Amino acid sequence: MSSPAPPPPRSRANRTARLLVAIVLAGAAAGLIGIAMARLLEGFEWLFYGVREGALPERVEAAPVWRRVLAPAVGGALAGALWWWERATGGVVGVETAVRDGSGTTVRRMGLVRPFADGVLQVLTVGAGNSVGREGAPRLMAGAAAARLARRLGLEPPATTLLVAAAAGAGLAAMYDVPLGGTAFAVEITMAAGTRRRGMRLALPVSLIATAVSWLHSHGRPTFDIAVGGPTTATILTALAAAPALMVLGAGARRLWDWFKAHRVPNTWALPAGIGAAGLLTGAASLWLPVLPGNGRDALEAALLSPATPTALVALSGVVLLKPLLTGATLGAGATGGLLAPSFALGGSAGAAIAGLARLAGWEASAPVLALVGAGAVLAITQRAPVFGTLFVWELARPEPWVLALMVVVGTACWWSTSFFSFAEIFSFAEIGSVPHRDRS
Repeated sequence: MSSPAPPPPRSRANRTARLLVAIVLAGAAAGLIGIAMARLLEGFEWLFYGVREGALPERVEAAPVWRRVLAPAVGGALAGALWWWERATGGVVGVETAVRDGSGTTVRRMGLVRPFADGVLQVLTVGAGNSVGREGAPRLMAGAAAARLARRLGLEPPATTLLVAAAAGAGLAAMYDVPLGGTAFAVEITMAAGTRRRGMRLALPVSLIATAVSWLHSHGRPTFDIAVGGPTTATILTALAAAPALMVLGAGARRLWDWFKAHRVPNTWALPAGIGAAGLLTGAASLWLPVLPGNGRDALEAALLSPATPTALVALSGVVLLKPLLTGATLGAGATGGLLAPSFALGGSAGAAIAGLARLAGWEASAPVLALVGAGAVLAITQRAPVFGTLFVWELARPEPWVLALMVVVGTACWWSTSFFSFAEIFSFAEIGSVPHRDRS
């Protein structure tokens, strides 16, 4: 049988032109969505805590005790009630579900209203102080917008699915001002293995455009503004020595969250009650550690700036212990949200704690560098994506290139170790169900 004739040049040029238009529009839409979600998050934080200015921990500390305890519970219960209705009436088609169906049928079912409504509920949950990531909202909304654009422009199913994946990564890029991280997320996590080379050519420009648009809000500043200086023997050796601990933490967190998601509360009246109860636990914990509410960004910032004092070490240890548990409880209660920020909050706090112990022992390791190394390593493990984990965390602060090199070494070693060995060998949770996990929320 003879192969079909190639399309005429005019047809190819027309398809290329439509794809270029789709790339520009999808990137711009993702950037605007990122700005809107950042503004909306600030608005919800003000609404629930009654404090107009400041980061979330500052709002939490300034709020009355009753408000600190009840805000996550009320917000979680409200979101849970709306999710109950949403799921009972058909639910939402996620980006990963749409991308896995290469025929384009599932993409056409995504719509706009439900993904955007679900995204608002996710941001509401985080803004109220519940312990899940905020990044799921812009990914879902940007992916849905790209699906609609592809349909209007008449793109073929393969190009459509790649554009949806690229836009999802661009939503993440716009939210955190991380174009390379957004590209890596789209290619390494969202796209199918056989499509990644071609998908890279879409994902990078879409993320770059989204990030450029988001500069209207971020002004091009990195998420964290820190100075780390030059490399030192103490910092490098401490980071390398920390790898086994980071490996265990990452593997343990992944298994813990998998277990909670596998035993999620059913979609009944228990959904708002469960999320409200998880929020109440988070609110109560905030009386001790104000950095625990929210997605985890503020916990990482606190780790980056952590001094080498016993009090700081206790606080960092509290985040390492409680953040995964509170996040798991929130997910198990039925909330929808991301796991990127909880992952880097866990790893960053652990890295800073290790640096603090080293400094108390007279070994001058850099807390910011160890926090970044820990955040990247744990994120690489929980997402099974070493390139994404490293690039994403590095772009959050954009430190010197030697820090990136150190993150690559430690992150790759941790990811490889947890991939090569079984979890039973690394972290004895034999009774916990093994549900493969990436951040699919």
